[in-house]
Amino acid sequence: MAIKIPNKAFLSFSYKQCVDTMWRAGKQIEDSWDSSEKRTVALKYIADNLKTLHKHEEPKVSELAQKLEDYFPKDPKSMQDWLMILERLMKKDLRDSDFLVSTIDEFDKAEIAISPIHLVLDNLRSSFNVGSLFRTAEALGIEMVHLCGYTPTPENSKTAKSALGTDKWVKWKSWESTLECLEYLKEQGHTIYAFETEANATSLLDIKPEGKSAIILGNERYGLSAPVLKRADELVKITLHGKKNSLNVGICGAMAIYHFVENS
Repeated sequence: MAIKIPNKAFLSFSYKQCVDTMWRAGKQIEDSWDSSEKRTVALKYIADNLKTLHKHEEPKVSELAQKLEDYFPKDPKSMQDWLMILERLMKKDLRDSDFLVSTIDEFDKAEIAISPIHLVLDNLRSSFNVGSLFRTAEALGIEMVHLCGYTPTPENSKTAKSALGTDKWVKWKSWESTLECLEYLKEQGHTIYAFETEANATSLLDIKPEGKSAIILGNERYGLSAPVLKRADELVKITLHGKKNSLNVGICGAMAIYHFVENS
């Protein structure tokens, strides 16, 4: 149900409060768009709110109301456009988990063949990056994710939010020590591939993985430590052609996993 503010209260709001309230009301509508009954009632509330905003003593609030009326949502796409107007005014930085997912997850899809690939995350700091890598791991069908050191686990609410539920479908384990994790994987017969921007590293395109593989990704700022690199069977790099010499760890992981899955 969209937010309905009493007229007197709405007229006392600042411009910033009006923008924020309209955005929160719009997000509620977007999240329940498929319910025709709820959507109809909620859109009527917003239309009434906008009429009230025209009476606001601040001219720019009235201008905001007019603009939002001109772009009043009629379908999911125009709903997103309407929200985008407010998000730009709020200078809001959105992530994947903030958006309404328009595709239908295939919960009844037959179990996919799991590739014998493990992903090792060594002291990652960003919950968003970890959640993103869980989504990649699930989408491409790898066997397991290992979360080492202070890498946040799905027990962290921000990690779980950005993982969008995939942490419940992908096996994962938390380790205090990355070196212990690597020793375990070696005992299980995995070849260890460490991704780092080392001059003597092998290009990802030249890697032809055979059998069990483990991909190691390091801290967003400091990369992999020397002891971890020494435990690796192969150093791997993604050859870049731009001026920047590194990629976001989530992007790097997605490229690496895709290559290993397709070439195993």
